[in-house]
Amino acid sequence: MNNFIYTLSLHNRTLSLTREGLGFIVLLFGVGLGAINTGNNLLYLVLAMCCSFIAVSGVLSELSFKKLSVEANGPAHIYCNETGTLDFKITNNKVWAPSFSIRILLPSDGRCSLEQPPYFFFIPTGVTLEKSALFSGNKRGPLQITSCRLATSFPFGFYYKTKTIPLSIDMVIFPALHPVQLPPKNESRQEGEGKLQTRGEELYTVREFRPGDSLSSVHWKSSAKTGNLRVKEFQSTNEQSYTVFLNVKEPGSNKTVEVLEERVSKAASLIYHLIERGNEVSLKTEEMQTDFGKSESHLEELMYILAFIGINED
Repeated sequence: MNNFIYTLSLHNRTLSLTREGLGFIVLLFGVGLGAINTGNNLLYLVLAMCCSFIAVSGVLSELSFKKLSVEANGPAHIYCNETGTLDFKITNNKVWAPSFSIRILLPSDGRCSLEQPPYFFFIPTGVTLEKSALFSGNKRGPLQITSCRLATSFPFGFYYKTKTIPLSIDMVIFPALHPVQLPPKNESRQEGEGKLQTRGEELYTVREFRPGDSLSSVHWKSSAKTGNLRVKEFQSTNEQSYTVFLNVKEPGSNKTVEVLEERVSKAASLIYHLIERGNEVSLKTEEMQTDFGKSESHLEELMYILAFIGINED
């Protein structure tokens, strides 16, 4: 399919000459020169037949394209570099002529790819055929496809012809997931900067200060009201919760960093694997922080946020 000798584009169609087509054209010129030099009527007949093959090939391929429509249904979201399934439906709206040897191609802009483009050998009149194809997204963010290409080499394979028609695909590509090292389940609270911050304790009560209590646990507002030192007492929860920090911009700069994709992917991987383990997770950036949660809908919400971070920034 990719060994084309020459490609011509016109409006919403392309015509790519194949090796077989090039060989046929060389034969055609040879027969034409022989007919002119010898004046042999038989060679003229062969020349006319060869020219008619090219004309018939163009007419039949165009007839196969006529009044075809395509629909595609797929998941609302997919993780980058992972595969999903797209269900294609192709309809022949002609009333008397079938279509032959049609392949469906998506735009080759690097945003997405089909593992094996769906191929329909025979499409009867007034019939809708369905086929599924493995699909992968190559870049996170919104993915909107408004057109596809129908391709055929029918009937003689002299050239590969394509036609662009409307198609509607709207989905979101989540960040790529990678293996990450998760903190131990019994990890205690840690101070200082880091990718993760645990939330393994919750406020239980406020009591009087006792010798040995840490000053960091003093409840200053309550102490000011009573005149005596009072401290916060926490109770441990069975499941730890984590805040995943995502630094989108460099300190002191409003420009998105070049390693944004790596950071987003790492944050997404941490969130995914922590929630899979059963931990509650919150996402925090310079501008916002989400609630804690561990449900599938909460995971999707965080992934949607990560999918769009930095996409519209200059």
